[in-house]
Amino acid sequence: MTTLWILAWASAAAAYAGGLYLLMGRNLSRERLENVALFRAGILLAVSFTEVFPEAWRSGPMLAGWGALGAFIILFTASRMTLWDICPEYIEHCGTHHVGPVMFAALTAHSVIDGINLAAAFAAGSRAGLAVGAAVILHKFADGFALASVLITSGWERGRRAALLLMALGTPLGAFAGRLGLLRGGAVEALLLGFAAGSFVYLAASDLVPYVHRREPRSGLLYFGLGLGAMLAFGALH
Repeated sequence: MTTLWILAWASAAAAYAGGLYLLMGRNLSRERLENVALFRAGILLAVSFTEVFPEAWRSGPMLAGWGALGAFIILFTASRMTLWDICPEYIEHCGTHHVGPVMFAALTAHSVIDGINLAAAFAAGSRAGLAVGAAVILHKFADGFALASVLITSGWERGRRAALLLMALGTPLGAFAGRLGLLRGGAVEALLLGFAAGSFVYLAASDLVPYVHRREPRSGLLYFGLGLGAMLAFGALH
């Protein structure tokens, strides 16, 4: 349990640091953000199909399936309405979403769900939890950076650091809520684990699909392969 809290708070720190990095006048290329997203995609796909969903299936096949489907529906709907997963849309120069309180609320909710999914990953095993924790920390730094960019370009002058902090704190809050739910076991555990697996697949696909349709150098796929390989190597060591 201690490892879960360490990773949850490290994720919050990474999100805040990513935003602060930009607010202090520094920059990070879209190519680097994309490589981080692709590396995360490899980890999330591997851990979803080999660790989290099998554990959800053991807890309850039907509920695991409905949890995964529910995650897909919720995340897809949210991504159509606002900047739910901000990093890929920042990379793709997304011009279809409006910046405002709804966007900020959605990003904070996303952080809470990241924390719930992190707790669910640990319920599937320490190896899954550590792998997901590493992916979340990497992504949260990119999230914080991209959120700060959106706040700046939208003219959000006051309270930028406070907004970043609130968004970042969503992850440990979600981990706490997820831990409480998973302690009940049975149906709740099957649903949460299934939801986590579906979330991981959706987020990985949202990173990969835009990239593979572009006619740019495919070196980024190396980072996706490294993510898969890192999970496989981690499994071999345990």
